[in-house]
Amino acid sequence: MVEGLRLSLRKYVILTLLAVASVIFALFSIQSADNFLDGMDGMLRSSMVRAAKNVVVEPGAPTQVLDFYIAATYDDLPDTVKQSFSEATLMPFILHKDIDKPDMFSRPRSADFLVVVPLEDRGEVFVSQSFRAPPTPNKRSFRIGHELYSILVGVAALMAFAIALFLLLRSVSRPVESLQQWAAGLDEAQLDAPIPNFRYKELNALAAIIHKSLQSVKQTLEREREFVNHASHELRTPIAVVRSSVELLCRVVDVENSKGRNAVSRIDNASKTMADLTETLLWLGREETTGLVEHQVDVAEMVKGLADDLMYLLQGKSVSLSLNLDPCTLMLPETAAQIVIGNIIRNAFQHTYQGKVNIRLKGKQLVVTNVEESALAAPRLDDTGSGVEEGFGIGLKLIEKLSIKLNWAYRPEFTEKGYSVTLAIRSLTAPQV
Repeated sequence: MVEGLRLSLRKYVILTLLAVASVIFALFSIQSADNFLDGMDGMLRSSMVRAAKNVVVEPGAPTQVLDFYIAATYDDLPDTVKQSFSEATLMPFILHKDIDKPDMFSRPRSADFLVVVPLEDRGEVFVSQSFRAPPTPNKRSFRIGHELYSILVGVAALMAFAIALFLLLRSVSRPVESLQQWAAGLDEAQLDAPIPNFRYKELNALAAIIHKSLQSVKQTLEREREFVNHASHELRTPIAVVRSSVELLCRVVDVENSKGRNAVSRIDNASKTMADLTETLLWLGREETTGLVEHQVDVAEMVKGLADDLMYLLQGKSVSLSLNLDPCTLMLPETAAQIVIGNIIRNAFQHTYQGKVNIRLKGKQLVVTNVEESALAAPRLDDTGSGVEEGFGIGLKLIEKLSIKLNWAYRPEFTEKGYSVTLAIRSLTAPQV
């Protein structure tokens, strides 16, 4: 219910308590008015019963004591009383009343009361009392009746309750809002600052839990970042050794030894992949990108050079390559651009086994599409259209993170027979002329 109405917790509590309080105050006001009238009726009935027992009257000789009219028979009662009450409806010891009142907030114009008191020695005695409103001047002063008074008291009590409720909720909601703002603004710098005091013990405990959880996440991220940086730096040395050893092997391996040449070629290709991945991880682990040096880059030549360097991934495959590159020169961080574009082309080459790869550069938009004609090797799709093929997943996640750091628009899309990536390359400064 609350979720459907989209109410805040504060508004929900206020409205609920006000509704409950309104019902309670209304019921107590009605009960107070009824109890007042019942008390007045009880006092009047007791007085009329005592008057009937203490005053002796004879038939045809009614008497009046104070405001009570006492008669021995119904016929001896005043005409106004007999018009208000029928003898057949009268019951002993019951206060019968007939009040002429326009509305609940007005003063009664007339009121007739009658009690039948049966006595053992004298039979039934009829005691009545009648009131008539006195003449009022043309300009009547405002008068508050008991009913209106009860309503005003109930409204005043409800307002006092609402004010107290508002003050109470404000004293509770302010620390909660402070906790919300503090938790929303937490970052790595503020995690080292002491936890503020939020007045209440429960809120302070919740703040400590949030702070401890974020500290744990921060430590985990720092460990992962340090591991990536250290591992990537440490990998540079063995990769360089492998690359130099491959170059040496290429010189000493006999040209006619095809198996040896193929083995060296595979080692060379794997070392290139490891070198590119290491550079990608190192650059991705940097805290900021503002320090990247920008150069005037011929994007078309860069794409063509990267495609040529990665052609080894298409060796032994029945894959055709189509390049459609318009001239494009931008001010770009060259290394970062090579990493992003190279990873996109690498994914397309590596995961196409039989088909074609189309690379198109139009303006500042690069589109790389691979079409896989072999259903066995086509990338698998899940129910949401996302890729679940392992190589695609890792490569795409890296490209997405790199594009976010460069503020480039990156849109991947699975097709029925392959994969398509659209990359909008953005230059941070105007190209030099």
